[in-house]
Amino acid sequence: MSNDIRPDNPRDVFFDKLVWTVTDVAKELGCSVRHVRKLVATDRIPYAKVGSLVRFSPSRVSEWLQKGGTR
Repeated sequence: MSNDIRPDNPRDVFFDKLVWTVTDVAKELGCSVRHVRKLVATDRIPYAKVGSLVRFSPSRVSEWLQKGGTR
């Protein structure tokens, strides 16, 4: 028996990430990367800039959705 931890659902690994990229958010929201970039450009989604990169907190995106954030 191997000691490797393998989640039953590969999506569980996705949710364990501490920081999401634009691509991660697009996958979660079920929309295009272009749409996520538009949300960022109009300050309609919580994000943080790391240098020139845009990053997202999974918990803040989840809160945003619960408070009525639109996909």
